[in-house]
Amino acid sequence: MRILVLLFAILSSWPALAAGDEFRFTAPDGRSRDYLLSVPARADGAALPLIIVLHGTYGTADKMERHLGFEPYVERYRVVVAYPDAFRERRARRTLRWNDGRGTLASSEAGIDDVAAIRALVDDIGRRVKLDRRRVFVAGASNGGMMAYRIGCEAADLVAGIAPVIGAVARPIYPDCRPSRPIAILAINGMDDPIVPFAGGTVCADVPKIFCERGEVAGAEESLRRFADGAGCKGAPVVRDLPARIDDGTQIRRVDYAGCAAGVRVRGLWIKGGGHAWPPLPSQIGQRRAGRSTDNLDATEAIVRFFLAPGDSGP
Repeated sequence: MRILVLLFAILSSWPALAAGDEFRFTAPDGRSRDYLLSVPARADGAALPLIIVLHGTYGTADKMERHLGFEPYVERYRVVVAYPDAFRERRARRTLRWNDGRGTLASSEAGIDDVAAIRALVDDIGRRVKLDRRRVFVAGASNGGMMAYRIGCEAADLVAGIAPVIGAVARPIYPDCRPSRPIAILAINGMDDPIVPFAGGTVCADVPKIFCERGEVAGAEESLRRFADGAGCKGAPVVRDLPARIDDGTQIRRVDYAGCAAGVRVRGLWIKGGGHAWPPLPSQIGQRRAGRSTDNLDATEAIVRFFLAPGDSGP
């Protein structure tokens, strides 16, 4: 079977790839980055959608691949999933984090252009896999969620949609966040998040600065509304509290904007009682500091269905 896959790849001019292959690319600023790539095993020459998953503070591509649960959907939806690492200096243990627009991170001080880096990443993947450039999506957690927002603000021509989780638009770039075209967005935020405040304000206000580089963000509703405005959505959103499937002290509030240009969907999933976590996983910094997660939502499943099954009403 492997020989047949290799033969088909040669004949179709696309190299054979295995799940979890690691690659390196060079961004326009000359800095090299690493990323993991998962592709469907069955290659039939069709152009494939791409989901880029961005890690948060102290996260890595490897952690995102191992824990978030995107892998089962690679075959089911025939989607390519990429997990890049933010720039890491030589011999450094951790990355400089994504330059998400707050202006307080080491990546900002170093002048790193992560929007340009994500563009270069898509080009690099496109040389390895036949991509459907009309279906490129970016999801991210925390600092990665803020970076997903920045990509939506500044590179809407690159992506069809974004899915920021426990993130928000950085306040310094908010006034100029005017997507160049309507794009889909699914935002997921805990309404009791003590790290990225739901109403906006200072990130990690009560966390020692050594663990978090602070900065200001817009509120979750304000961030989502910016993209609703960019998509020309009509009127106030429809707000519905979904029945809790599990009694864990949380409930999902779904916010949908209607009448958006080109049928673009703009949705928020606000977790009442939820903290700084990618549902249903617990926060990597613990419930005491980050608040609770929820078993009433699988963020990964919701993101994949939102991007790739637009006829599915979702959670």
